[in-house]
Amino acid sequence: MSLHWVLLISSAFLLILPLPAFYSRKRRYRSLQQLEIERRNGSRWLMVKHVLRFWGHWIELGRGAAAAYCLSATIDQLSSVSLLYEKNAVWARFVLPLVLAIICVILISVLFRYPGKAIAPVSFVAATLLMLVPLHVSVPAVLFGLFCSLKLRSLPFFFLFTAPVVGLLGFSLDKNLWPSFAGAVLAITPLALAYAQRRELVIPVRRTHSG
Repeated sequence: MSLHWVLLISSAFLLILPLPAFYSRKRRYRSLQQLEIERRNGSRWLMVKHVLRFWGHWIELGRGAAAAYCLSATIDQLSSVSLLYEKNAVWARFVLPLVLAIICVILISVLFRYPGKAIAPVSFVAATLLMLVPLHVSVPAVLFGLFCSLKLRSLPFFFLFTAPVVGLLGFSLDKNLWPSFAGAVLAITPLALAYAQRRELVIPVRRTHSG
């Protein structure tokens, strides 16, 4: 097996790995509404620290970005040595990694076992969108989704607003619609799964010494 295929399989496995599904059930999971209530009883900075100091968010951000970049770069290399990939490089470079990311989100939802709660993979979805969807589409969409989610204090709004913005901007500004379409499907998948399972979208936060 050539080095290109080893890199392709390795990066695909890294992208599809549902790491958040295996977080400990003893960890603290919070919605944005719950974090807002805790902020009122403490301070905004303390609330932010509980979120940012949890290692999982940064790992998911790096995993999504690194795996998506490596997979796309490997497909670019294969397109130069394989006639099959040369004909389908534009489609495969963007859509294939996004499909794998969608499968990862589905696996996280299926494998995460916590009554009534579902992991909101915000950092993973944001990282993969920024890597795989053109920046003039993904950057405004992710920023708008984050703004609406924080402003309305609700995690579902990140996915609810990011998905249509990706689709609309891709339709308006990008000649190749497949990356934006696949990106919109990725963005709405966590919300659709949580709604179908009747679960509340939450994020893990750093566990304090007091619990």
